[in-house]
Amino acid sequence: MRWGLCCLLSAALLLGGCGTAERAEVPTTGAVTVENISVENYFETGVNRETFTSVPQRIVIIGANESETLLDLGVTEGIVSVTPSQNNPTYGIKACNQAAFDALPQLGRAEINTERLLALAPDLIVAQQEFFSKNRLGSTAYWNERGTATMVPLNTTAPGKLNQRETIEREMKFIRDLGTIFHRERAAERIVDDTYARIDFIRTQTEGGTPPKVMVLDLISIIASYGRDKIAGDMVSAIGGDVPHTSAAVTAEQIMAENPDVVFLVSYGDDEGQLAKIRSNPAFRNLNFIRDGRLYPIPLKFVYGPQTRTIDAIGYMANYMYPGLFDFAPEYDFGVQSLKE
Repeated sequence: MRWGLCCLLSAALLLGGCGTAERAEVPTTGAVTVENISVENYFETGVNRETFTSVPQRIVIIGANESETLLDLGVTEGIVSVTPSQNNPTYGIKACNQAAFDALPQLGRAEINTERLLALAPDLIVAQQEFFSKNRLGSTAYWNERGTATMVPLNTTAPGKLNQRETIEREMKFIRDLGTIFHRERAAERIVDDTYARIDFIRTQTEGGTPPKVMVLDLISIIASYGRDKIAGDMVSAIGGDVPHTSAAVTAEQIMAENPDVVFLVSYGDDEGQLAKIRSNPAFRNLNFIRDGRLYPIPLKFVYGPQTRTIDAIGYMANYMYPGLFDFAPEYDFGVQSLKE
């Protein structure tokens, strides 16, 4: 982590969120190589080095965060398909990206399969780990062998697995790598700098206080805990929260033993329905987060491969972890339209 490496932006910029300073974009020339990951059946199997001799011209993007990351970098040309998978009805595509996103060719989640994508003849697929599985797109190797590059967000391991430690640093690496591929390095650095500056700002404002103990839970077939080794836990820790090291799946007894002050529960649109499942559990009625009314929904897109929405996820968490101290806007505009190549 590099909390001290970037200078603090003004409080107004960090709270409201639109970068406007003019910067000259200097395109990279020649071939570039980035290190991504190989994925087979929704499991990271190792390093995948991808070399790009030119900017991709036929790009398939699967995922709302993946789509916004390209748009936040200023990439709009050459996209042949987008799928807003894991979009949230309340926290959807950012207003600053909505028009550009709506203008792109859309592909429904149910249409995502090997045959459909082969017909699109992509030279680059940007998609989360879950889509590189037997029932979807096969492995990354399958596409690479056919001349199609793959870029997989690094922190999209299955919720019930902990095969790699997920960090903000890995999120920022993915953004930088995309910036390199599309010759948008300056735009990528703006995103990275603004994200770390918000973290620094929050840490400065909360220094000396008692860290709240925070758990991030997801009610799937198990109770998944996004603890210290998941991206959600790393973000909470980065802004001063006390996040327990947990297994990927936890029991009610483990939650009781931790007795968190704050719980974020992953929401899939039915906030109250999900929250009620936790509130009505008699095992939790005497825990701090229930007693003090500090159970909050959080959209999946903020805790699973957030990419350029990392800054929004951090702001969202800080608003609830430190009530009355912050009022971050739900969407941050990096202002890449002011960058010139």
